Amino acid sequence: MEHTGALIMGIITGALFGIVLHKVGAIRYSRVEGMLLLRDLKIMKFAFTGIATVSIIYGLAHLLGLADALNIHPKVMPYMGIAHVIGGFLFGIAMASAGFCPGTCVARVGAGKWFAIAGVIGLIVGIIAYAIIQPSLVEAGILGQKEKLTLYGVLGIPFGVLAVVWGIAFLIFAIIADWLDPAKKYIQQENNNRSLLDILRGEWHWLPSGIMAGLVIAWATMQGEYLGFSGATLALVAWIAHSIGHPLSIVPNINEGIIWHAGLIIGVLPGAFLSAILSKTFKFDAVPPPFAVAVTPVPWVRLVLVFFGGFFLALGAMIGGGCTTGAFLSAYPTLSIGPMAMSATYFIVGVLTANLIYFGRWSRFVQAKRAADEVYD
Repeated sequence: MEHTGALIMGIITGALFGIVLHKVGAIRYSRVEGMLLLRDLKIMKFAFTGIATVSIIYGLAHLLGLADALNIHPKVMPYMGIAHVIGGFLFGIAMASAGFCPGTCVARVGAGKWFAIAGVIGLIVGIIAYAIIQPSLVEAGILGQKEKLTLYGVLGIPFGVLAVVWGIAFLIFAIIADWLDPAKKYIQQENNNRSLLDILRGEWHWLPSGIMAGLVIAWATMQGEYLGFSGATLALVAWIAHSIGHPLSIVPNINEGIIWHAGLIIGVLPGAFLSAILSKTFKFDAVPPPFAVAVTPVPWVRLVLVFFGGFFLALGAMIGGGCTTGAFLSAYPTLSIGPMAMSATYFIVGVLTANLIYFGRWSRFVQAKRAADEVYD
């Protein structure tokens, strides 16, 4: 098969990241929703650490003259104006309503959370819907603007210097978030007498997990690729569409990069599955308890919500230019301004939406957290 090497490397990269997503708890509804409620900041600390790790690697590679030798040439993501706001708005509402993002949705399926399959179907349908309406969005002036705006370009500071400072700043942000984290007040203290095997099987600390995520992102860059799961979902759908003789207009040609990204999203499944099996947390669960308590006890209604969560996540990510990984974890170390606008929009909208969902009853979310911990939701 053509581009087999790219497919294999993409799958390996995706599997490694899937393992990290599972082990740090990023696939868990309670963790994602807890972050948006500003009641559990572990995923935020993990992301800040990942950004810090990649930023420092990028910066040092350039300062030490190793960028060419290591093939570390960060991709500048474009600034697309109003598209970031519209896409971020859709993405933020969907993320807060469904409790996942594109990468974590796929990882949830790998870990046995079968309701998330509806979310994956929603992602695929959302990609197809975007391909259909994309020309209209261009005609309306929502899409079309693309500028290479970077923080180091605007400030006139060498990339290497600013990247290192940026990385140190995000490490400080992670430490401050840990200091302020309200979750410490209600999360039970771990048993200090656990064995090394118990520690490896349990949920990992945000610091080493963030470092590992950063290393995987940097490795993707060294492969000449960019780690983003909304783009990877698009690549997989485009590859399948091309294979059955109905290529997407927005991806007319299938090249090595497309195959690598298709492998990236595919790899998340076995990565999360392997991690869940080794951690003894794999279990076919319909839906996490907090979701049922806070939204609706009716299964088919939850299924519909998960589907539309995936649909609008994909649509928002396509319009706005990235997801939580592509427009935040992987993008911030490149110092691209566009993803900063996108991620700021979806985070603010996500926080407002989550607090609206749990308005007046966030304590019920905390009460349900014990049950959620038991099933590693």
